[in-house]
Amino acid sequence: MDEILTDLANFALENKISFMATSKLGPNTPSASDTEARSVVLNLNWHIKKQLAFQLAHEIAHIINGDVSNQVLYFTPGKTGIELEANRTAIKLVMPYYLRDRRADQVNPVEFMNIFAIPSHLASTVKSELRKACYSRDAELITD
Repeated sequence: MDEILTDLANFALENKISFMATSKLGPNTPSASDTEARSVVLNLNWHIKKQLAFQLAHEIAHIINGDVSNQVLYFTPGKTGIELEANRTAIKLVMPYYLRDRRADQVNPVEFMNIFAIPSHLASTVKSELRKACYSRDAELITD
């Protein structure tokens, strides 16, 4: 998980997104992003440790998706509007870490969701994105 967090933090910095990880927040205080300032705060004390990578990816996603908000956006695993799109992009950001050592027949959406503590209401989004990624990857292997 540390590797993923480091990679995501570096990805943020490469995309001119400032990043701060803190242990000074309470366990129920969600991570947040400020889209205008292009900054992300990750709460390392979050009560679901397995969800930290997904949270960081979600907050970065708000910025790279071009979401506009005049207020700070706090992590929410919502399933509509900009929250769904941030979740979809977050899934795409963490997916390579899950797929890198697996063949298409080894891919399991439930396992993926458990690894990153992705809420169950995002199951159809996870399945769809995994299917697209596996199809794309297999198509690349066939054309190489």
